[in-house]
Amino acid sequence: MHKRFLFILLALSMSFTPALRAQTDAPPSIRQTNDHLSSTSVSAETPADFTVYLPLVRVPPVPVATVLKPFDVNASDLVGPASWDANYGKRPEIIVVAQGSTLHILAQDYDPSTAWNAALLRLEPADGGYQITQALTQLPMLDRIMGLAVDDAGNRYYATCVDEAHLVNPYYPPPGYRSNIVRVIKVSPAGEALFNVDLDVARHDAPIINPMTASSARLAFGGNHIALVHGGNTSPDWSIEGQRHQISLFTELDAISGAIIKTQGVWTSHAFDQRLLFDGTRILQLHLGDAYPRAIVLGRGFYEDSNIFAIKGPIGENLTATRLGNIALIEQDPTYKYLVLFATETSDQTGNIFDSKINGPRNLAIVRVRGDNFSVDPALPDILTVESGGVVVTNRLRWLTNYSAESRLHAERPKMIGIGNDRYIVLWEEWRNVNQETDVFNGVYGMLIDAQGSILIPAKLLTTSHLPRGDDAVFFQNGAAWVTGDAARRNLSIHLVDATLQYRVVTID
Repeated sequence: MHKRFLFILLALSMSFTPALRAQTDAPPSIRQTNDHLSSTSVSAETPADFTVYLPLVRVPPVPVATVLKPFDVNASDLVGPASWDANYGKRPEIIVVAQGSTLHILAQDYDPSTAWNAALLRLEPADGGYQITQALTQLPMLDRIMGLAVDDAGNRYYATCVDEAHLVNPYYPPPGYRSNIVRVIKVSPAGEALFNVDLDVARHDAPIINPMTASSARLAFGGNHIALVHGGNTSPDWSIEGQRHQISLFTELDAISGAIIKTQGVWTSHAFDQRLLFDGTRILQLHLGDAYPRAIVLGRGFYEDSNIFAIKGPIGENLTATRLGNIALIEQDPTYKYLVLFATETSDQTGNIFDSKINGPRNLAIVRVRGDNFSVDPALPDILTVESGGVVVTNRLRWLTNYSAESRLHAERPKMIGIGNDRYIVLWEEWRNVNQETDVFNGVYGMLIDAQGSILIPAKLLTTSHLPRGDDAVFFQNGAAWVTGDAARRNLSIHLVDATLQYRVVTID
């Protein structure tokens, strides 16, 4: 399995990974999953042996169990504020995109007996609930899903990559071009693959390595463009025994032809979590960085960005004590166009990733950001002064929660969904920390805020089912929705929260 994505121009001075064992021989050849991925596009002239797609598994409704053993967040992702893993983004598992009354889902499959790694599903209303009306399982797919987007015509775009974290070391992969590391595929509403693009064709000088390592990934559509962002490794740094640094990687494609038009995005290293947003004219990137810069960064490209929140601690310290939420549009303000949600500690005390991971209560906060230069609203009512990378910085922000150090409560997995008229549903998990290694999950909470960060409906317990850490909630049916899986029962649950914070769940068997 492989992972790789890279446009690095500079060697970094810090490494985020533990020391790797030196290995003089390259590992055995990596299994080529899906040999039919050698072409960059699909057309009417494509040979029959390449077209192996089976658009519909069976007549709808399609039972989940026939196509998928889904990831189970309530069994397999129980990390809280004391966890090492929580410092890094989570690889996507069940990606949801809403289109009117339809939900499109790209889900990783954990059934070892199936011949596929993921399923692309279409869910539509039926009998007061929802049913799977299309299930695509034999589309071009590498080891892991990365992102999903849908255009107005119902065409779906998805990204897939190899899983090579267990193979990467100072000597593997060797320098040079490789194929089938990350691909972006366009699929018609009927299930036909319209293009299938190998992203490394535009990166011969800096190939993709270990995609999504210590990070996540997002795909977005807008303005007839497709954008993909994720983390990856660099070439080995022999000044630190061949360890590979971690950086953010960005690719933009033409949504009609699949042509790669851009391979340089917002510079962030290390980039532990990523988001994308199409604002009506351009696709914006949001990054959580621990080194260069040590900040939450918002922008649209190289030298077209701004640090909107400085993170406490030294350069390269993996402990950021910060969790990336989402970016949403502000509709009715001509100056401040974006609202960004995150969770971070309210104290200026620093720690480290090994034995001092919690150094204050983690609370939810928002910043308002200008549309022209991505600067933060100086009128925000709260400040947090920290030493970030050796420099004292005063952050402007607005706190949404007020967990105290005495309560030992923390906000995790923040999510924000704009529901129109500058109103936003905010979701998060509340955890109680017991000690440096142990946490207790209290439940998922929600609140409703406006574009100033004023609380319209106060915090309310919604459910004791976990939020997905690596997947976003979406705007759906005038509220928020997210999807989780039950691996034992082999079903999916659609979680719905309306504008009054009423919660319900619909199960898809």
